Amino acid sequence: MLDLARLRILRELKQRGTVGAVADALGYSPSAVSQQLAQLQKDVRVPLVEKVGRRLRLTAAGEILAQHAESLLAQAQRAEEATVAAGGRVAGTVKVVGFQTALLHVLAPALPALKADYPDLCVDVLDEELSRVLQSLILQDIDIVLTDEYSHLPRPIRSELTAEALITEHMRIALPEKHPLAVSGAPVRLADLSTAAWATGHVGTNHSDLLERTCVDVAGFRPDIRHRSNDILLIFAMITHGAVAFVPDLALAEREPGIVVREIAEADVLRRMVMWTRAGTGLRPSVRAVMEALRHSADTLVEARPSLIRGQGRQADHG
Repeated sequence: MLDLARLRILRELKQRGTVGAVADALGYSPSAVSQQLAQLQKDVRVPLVEKVGRRLRLTAAGEILAQHAESLLAQAQRAEEATVAAGGRVAGTVKVVGFQTALLHVLAPALPALKADYPDLCVDVLDEELSRVLQSLILQDIDIVLTDEYSHLPRPIRSELTAEALITEHMRIALPEKHPLAVSGAPVRLADLSTAAWATGHVGTNHSDLLERTCVDVAGFRPDIRHRSNDILLIFAMITHGAVAFVPDLALAEREPGIVVREIAEADVLRRMVMWTRAGTGLRPSVRAVMEALRHSADTLVEARPSLIRGQGRQADHG
């Protein structure tokens, strides 16, 4: 009988490449990982790994077993949760990673109802918005990812994953209230901000990439980025002290003292809140419960804020 814990170690070695990386991911020591792999080889009586220099590499037999381990582990997890669900309970842990706005406005409001409806369900939450989170989703480190996707910066399709747009919102320009372009209330041309000091997210975030791509493509200049933060409150502080920034509707920047928000004159730039899961994981009762709760939360949010669009929204005008 194959041991599922040892199969998981083999699968992790295939995905992560080194014993050290497997140990870090699973919370084992490297020696414990090696011992479990050695025992798995004894169980199947076929060499599964071989040394190449100082590293272990899967043999052809190891590759085959690791491929089957993926489906066996997924089936075991689904079977366990389905058995619990058949008894009228949804249980287990669902790991959700998302960007700040999505967690604040969609996930957090969904948690009380999830707790009330499914007391045996645990939702682990992490605030993270770098592109690497989708790879962590593929590696099964997490179960659901909420990302931001922009009309001028589409994210490539991943065959291993499914994507569902929850909300579409408009991007606008936030300015200090005393900025000359803020006085009239008219849409602001990006070209008129070519010498401005900009605030945006960290390098590698979609917010940062969007600013640079849009300024270049739409207005023909590279923005002078002086301030970087993934904390919207710090972005607001920089705006009140003279910077300008792209902000989505849900940032609610217009409510901040000293800040005004204006439309972008040259283009209609949209941001979509996208829910990602691994293909097929929606069948897990725990993941399905959280996904339904997020959809309901998105419905409620759009009803409360008519400027938002439920789902994909229309294609943007690239000017």
